[in-house]
Amino acid sequence: MNPNAMKYGMIAAMAGLAGCGEVNANEQNTGALNTKETVVTNSDGSVTTTKREEREIKDDDGNVIGHESSVYTETVSADVAAARKSGDGAKAAAAKEAGAEGKGEAAAKEGEKAPVADSFLGLKFGEVPAGAEGAKDVPGEPALKMVKFEPAKKLAGFDDYYAFVTPKSHKLVKVCACAKNEVESNVFGRRHYLVEALEKRYGVPARLASWIRPLYVLDIAPRRGVSICLSDAASDYETVITAWDDDAARTAASELRELRDESYRKAIEERNSSVDSAAEAF
Repeated sequence: MNPNAMKYGMIAAMAGLAGCGEVNANEQNTGALNTKETVVTNSDGSVTTTKREEREIKDDDGNVIGHESSVYTETVSADVAAARKSGDGAKAAAAKEAGAEGKGEAAAKEGEKAPVADSFLGLKFGEVPAGAEGAKDVPGEPALKMVKFEPAKKLAGFDDYYAFVTPKSHKLVKVCACAKNEVESNVFGRRHYLVEALEKRYGVPARLASWIRPLYVLDIAPRRGVSICLSDAASDYETVITAWDDDAARTAASELRELRDESYRKAIEERNSSVDSAAEAF
């Protein structure tokens, strides 16, 4: 895996960013953005949103040399559309989490499994996963170390799984599930089954994070999220799902500062020792 090439779902370790990579767009030679969005309620209650974006491409002298446009369409169920209308993001996640706590014994009696936002693929955020002591450095992300693992239950079509931990205590910060080939939905004309599965798992609606690529984000809890890029996710992988915890990322940044301070103090001590040894020899 080439972690530095990941475009989506990769957490910014120093800031604990709960989001995705940058969109590959050349803004300096493009004109004003024209956006048109249409929303249609289908006969079965589902809602289809279509967004079209157009830009003028200009040369360095300001002359229009072309146009670029992108169209993205998303269809969601009536329940998801209603949840988004009432309020998505952290508010929806908090409401869902509070609702899950309020269910308590009633949910257990009905045999329901309350959404658990503290883990992903069997690994819990803030805990030390198996094999973390042998984690390797991550190019471009000095505050994180990475270890490859095998989940107890693998996802169909996915090839590799990575756990990213803090550099000193090796606590879990984020988890990535990666597929070399695009994982396609098994139902034509419906939302991707992986998106629906994540919504069912965590009890919150997914929001479209890009109108250019099929990238979705779920705010599963305050300062914690999951992103899924269904295609063209990275140089090595087509479909990537990433779950992260912002607080653990901040811990990673703090531990990195501690390690650098310790390394600096050790270097000073070694230099002073060398000076003293040389002075005695002279």
